[in-house]
Amino acid sequence: MTKHWMTKTGLLLVVLSLILSACATPSTPTQAPTEPPKPTPEQPQGAAPTSTPEYQWGEWRNTDPYHPYDERITVSVVKGGQESAGTLPQGETIENNRALKYIEDTLNIDVVFKWVVTSDAYLDKLNLAIASRDIPDVMIVDAIQLQQLTEADAIEDLTPYIEKYANKDILENYAQTKGVALQAATINGKIMGIPNVQPQADAPIMAFVRKDWLDKLGLQPPKTVEDIEKIARAFIEQDPDGNGVADTYGLTGTMNPINVPSNLHGFDAFFNAYGAFPELFYRNKDGKIIYGSLQPEVKEALGLIARWYKEGIIDPEFATKDAGKANEIVVGGKAGIMMGPWWIPWWPLVDSVTNDPNADWQPYLIQDKNGGYTFSMGDYTYSFVVVRKGYPHPEVALKILNVQNDLSYGLNNAPQYYPNFNEIWGLLFPIPFLIEQPYVVERMGREYRDALDGKLDPNTFGDAMKLEFEQIKADVAAPRSNPSNWATRMARLDAALLLAQGYNEVRTDPIAARVLANDQNWPALKKMEEETFLQIMTGARPLDDFDKFVQEWYASGGQALLDKMNQ
Repeated sequence: MTKHWMTKTGLLLVVLSLILSACATPSTPTQAPTEPPKPTPEQPQGAAPTSTPEYQWGEWRNTDPYHPYDERITVSVVKGGQESAGTLPQGETIENNRALKYIEDTLNIDVVFKWVVTSDAYLDKLNLAIASRDIPDVMIVDAIQLQQLTEADAIEDLTPYIEKYANKDILENYAQTKGVALQAATINGKIMGIPNVQPQADAPIMAFVRKDWLDKLGLQPPKTVEDIEKIARAFIEQDPDGNGVADTYGLTGTMNPINVPSNLHGFDAFFNAYGAFPELFYRNKDGKIIYGSLQPEVKEALGLIARWYKEGIIDPEFATKDAGKANEIVVGGKAGIMMGPWWIPWWPLVDSVTNDPNADWQPYLIQDKNGGYTFSMGDYTYSFVVVRKGYPHPEVALKILNVQNDLSYGLNNAPQYYPNFNEIWGLLFPIPFLIEQPYVVERMGREYRDALDGKLDPNTFGDAMKLEFEQIKADVAAPRSNPSNWATRMARLDAALLLAQGYNEVRTDPIAARVLANDQNWPALKKMEEETFLQIMTGARPLDDFDKFVQEWYASGGQALLDKMNQ
């Protein structure tokens, strides 16, 4: 166990822009919504620059992470996102925009695009380029591609460059992962890629409960799994909405009852409360990598869910519903408990409050059996920037990322060109890549609290944080009078402060993650697990079939997989 974006579910992409736009600190790429530079006769408003503008470079430009090349160099990249290029300002393109020009002028480089395709075509195009050994100088890859390129001796060892050329903000973000991010990029003792660090969209799954219903029924807020069961029964049986009809639900759910890291309507927290961490390959107390889904605590938690399903505590149709269908129950005012990460006030709970301003959703963390808090968490790292073997300037990838970081946060007097930066940053940058502060959610929650208490001057906030703070203050003064203000207050303050109280984390070990990405048996093993667990939960198979599943998992390639992880 260790203190553990974008995510493994497509569902999270729906709200990613909300999360990104809200994080206006050196943690998430967001530029202040300032006025864009005034046009000149030579440069119409929104047009790509035609001449070198006046930049406010400082002494920082003479340091290794930023020093311009004495002679202009060329670096080739590839990009997806062509279908969204129309969202860029008039006159700007993926290949020619003000942010890109600032990067090029700062470092004295020319960025050349080998190809630009739609997002749907990107992965196939990239895999074809890798197979044909026709890769660009710099590109973003996943764990499988990182391993393939390393084994093919097609990419540079970046070990000598990380500490020298990454700026202090990026190095600090790596340090906050306690070495896990860089370890994920390390193969045979060499750092073969620059790892990303995800935003905290994969926070612990918590219970959001309608406190107005709790108050009406004389119930206390939940602390334990047993409390959740008691409340769910009451919400089913005691007509909390007062319409005289037995039409309210206890717990919602979906066909993905376990899904690390960000599971809307998921049961993950209930498993965690039993000391079970399904879907994660983590190290036990002896330092050996084990698979959480095979442990006896999982059987105990499966038994709980199966009993809840049999007794009607869980939506009887949960196994056939996706998150959208489950959301309809919540938004329609027929459910008073929703499990999910810290950001669900923005979606879908804001729609519940819009429909019913009395819907007083409040977040609660569920204790484990020891009275503490321990949760399954997603990986810090899912993607890597790599450099083609033989390219003469491997450090340029880090230097580009440094300047992108400055543009994202307005550091080092980097120009703030785009009021809608959060929506288009991935199109502007030659390397659309995030190396972020891991625990920004908690930090921002504490800062907002301190500002409310008069201990911190909100004028020190960036523009986007100032906007959020005004929303928070407005909702504190008049709760739920404006659903948007409420959502920001509930996510950024109330839920964030719960996380700031501290919790333990369990994450998949980086070594295990890399082995997993290249194992041919894993897709079949995962499918077998998902089907078995769902069937046990819904009573289609007896609980003791869990033991048969464990044996079959080992015999179907699982034992070999674990052996490889523990070599």
